[in-house]
Amino acid sequence: MNGDSLDTCLTLVADRRRRRLLEHLRHNGDGEVQIDDLVDRLYQTERAADDRQTSRDQLVIQLSHNHLPKLADHGVVEYDRERGTVEYRPNEQIEAVLAGLPEEASLPNP
Repeated sequence: MNGDSLDTCLTLVADRRRRRLLEHLRHNGDGEVQIDDLVDRLYQTERAADDRQTSRDQLVIQLSHNHLPKLADHGVVEYDRERGTVEYRPNEQIEAVLAGLPEEASLPNP
């Protein structure tokens, strides 16, 4: 995270959607994930948990214009808007914070 503080780390994981996004990316291995696949998984999870009343299109917009750029700005993900891919960049501080949080509803397995 380029020397960012713990406060920045906590801000990045404060949003439930970003935590779910990070959890999926962390457990996906070292490869790239297609944004469409990620959106499908998040949408299914949120719908099953009845967390949000966000449409799939709104979710795409929020990920593309808010969550993914924010994570990319801090070096937590590599986000390629042109190719429609995202890849997690392991970060010790993010890992430690996420590991210390209580279990949440996780993304369903494919």
